[in-house]
Amino acid sequence: MRGTVRALLVKPKKGATSLPVETVEAQLGGFAGDYHTGSSRQRQILLMSGSILDALDLEPGAIYENVVVDGLDVMGLQEGQQLRLGNAVVSVTVPCEPCIQMNRVRRGLQDMLENRRGMFAKVISPGTVRLSDPVEIL
Repeated sequence: MRGTVRALLVKPKKGATSLPVETVEAQLGGFAGDYHTGSSRQRQILLMSGSILDALDLEPGAIYENVVVDGLDVMGLQEGQQLRLGNAVVSVTVPCEPCIQMNRVRRGLQDMLENRRGMFAKVISPGTVRLSDPVEIL
């Protein structure tokens, strides 16, 4: 199974808006330039299915994800599964539970995202990720 990177986003500081980037370095601990990098072993990069954003009429970055993937059901990934993102390798860790912050984006969004919020991954092998790169299950 393969997908494609539709969007890449980094959040430069706490409370900031997620910024779209064309290229990002996946380093041990997360994406270079992202506020959350290095703060967690399991919650380094948040992967989100583009189809969910489309169904909810949300723009990439609206719900603080790092990677929007087209053509692959992110919620169908299993913990421990490895993916190649560009030339980096990540391991799926845990699902992201929608928090109350989602209701600040849109009323009722927390409930709408239940079991659809995305999956976290940790970087196993650093590398560069670019827009339109393949996302491949290893």
